Amino acid sequence: MHFASSADAVRAGVFLVPEDRKGSGLLLDLSIAQNITLPNLQAYVAGVVVSQEAELKQADRSRTDLDIRTSNVAQRTGSLSGGNQQKVVLAKWLAMQPKAIILDEPTRGIDVGAKAEIYRLMRALSDSGVAVLMISSDMEEVIGVSDRVAVMHEGHIQGTLDRAQCSEENILRLAVGRPL
Repeated sequence: MHFASSADAVRAGVFLVPEDRKGSGLLLDLSIAQNITLPNLQAYVAGVVVSQEAELKQADRSRTDLDIRTSNVAQRTGSLSGGNQQKVVLAKWLAMQPKAIILDEPTRGIDVGAKAEIYRLMRALSDSGVAVLMISSDMEEVIGVSDRVAVMHEGHIQGTLDRAQCSEENILRLAVGRPL
């Protein structure tokens, strides 16, 4: 599938959770609710004005579903922990019911508890029929959560491993350009 722009991908239900959540995934000075609803703002418009009630309702639902640890979705996103910020990035795309989601280094810079929650969410998405593509440089993470691993060498897929074949040795072999 080819998209001419990121807007085309979003319209097709393909969303990216970027590696740099603070620089590319969130507007840290905005509230949690505003960050969650921003990509799909037209869904929260009543007449010509954005309905704060609709925004807050969606944000509260996302807070509960993803266990975003805050007492108030009007809180500034920049004041959250790294793990909770990552959940807000996920929440904004999940509110739009993705068909596919690309997670680039989804657990970088978050604590062990938040990592486990992200992994559970990834599994739940996959089990519900959402295509989940994780890009990760963490070998333990790749082996631990992947159903299938595509290994790249010099910009091309060198090989694909199913769960049973997925080992550090096989991944490294492909990564340096050697066939299995």
